[in-house]
Amino acid sequence: MRVLVTGGFGVNGSWVVRELAGRGHEVVVCENRDDRSLLPDLADSLCGAIPVEIGDVSDAALVHAVVDRHRPDVIVHMAAIIGAGDDPVASVDVNVSGTTAVCEAAVRAGVGRVVYTSSRAAYGALTGEHGHPTYVPVTEDHPRRPAGLYDVTKLCSEEIGGWYRRARGLEFVSLRFATIFGPGKLQRHGGFSTYSSMIELPAAGRPVRVARGGDERDDVLYVADVATAVAAAALTPGPLRHDAYNIGHGSTVSLHDLADAVRAAVPGADIEIGPGLDPMGMDASYYGALDSSRAAADLGWSAQFPLSRAVPHYLDALARFGLVVASG
Repeated sequence: MRVLVTGGFGVNGSWVVRELAGRGHEVVVCENRDDRSLLPDLADSLCGAIPVEIGDVSDAALVHAVVDRHRPDVIVHMAAIIGAGDDPVASVDVNVSGTTAVCEAAVRAGVGRVVYTSSRAAYGALTGEHGHPTYVPVTEDHPRRPAGLYDVTKLCSEEIGGWYRRARGLEFVSLRFATIFGPGKLQRHGGFSTYSSMIELPAAGRPVRVARGGDERDDVLYVADVATAVAAAALTPGPLRHDAYNIGHGSTVSLHDLADAVRAAVPGADIEIGPGLDPMGMDASYYGALDSSRAAADLGWSAQFPLSRAVPHYLDALARFGLVVASG
């Protein structure tokens, strides 16, 4: 199967490209910059077997040309700007107009399915029984009340995809991910990388100081599980029974749980965590569990990386890919 991955050089996209290529599928990458640093193991393939198209998904003409040229069976749309509030115009262009361009190009080229990597952010803050301290898992029919601009762009993209599904017959599938951590996130996503910093800094012999959040719990997903979920959504024969799937463990862990897993893998790791909630400083209760039983039933997917397995795998990937942050 030929799969076009937008944002295929990103923290999450690189693992999706790796997963699909490893399964023997034809992969095409569309990225806005030619930074292959998170895919050093595929360097030879990226110079030949895996075509790379450089351009912005908000450029509809470019997207149409790429899709028309490669004629993929499936498009995995991952390209997005994370810190949307820092540049609202650019963020809406990429996150919303980019999704529209991908959908329109898919319809024109007769692409069978678009898999959109959405986020739990589409739900907005999780409160009441779904927030601290009970964290009752959220199902896909939970009200979507986005608060931040990034959240709004995710919901808008889901709704645009829904319109293309109803009006144009495009199979558009949204995956709402739990909080993701993985190699490279500290360098690429900065302030959104509390969980990754707790692994990457000790790996470099540096201390970790998290000012607050020790009482918070969250559904935390390792990026290798992200990759298998996307692959399942892209490759499962269709049509799929639903247009949206939660992707998470369906349960929560604390920063102290993560710290214990890091200390087990990195003897002497110096980690201190302050009390309270909201470790990522988002000033809203985005923390909670995602009921992912629908993905298990329809896609045959479930998370395979608890912290005890994810942390050693993460550390191995840092070493293999040369991504350990500088010491000091």
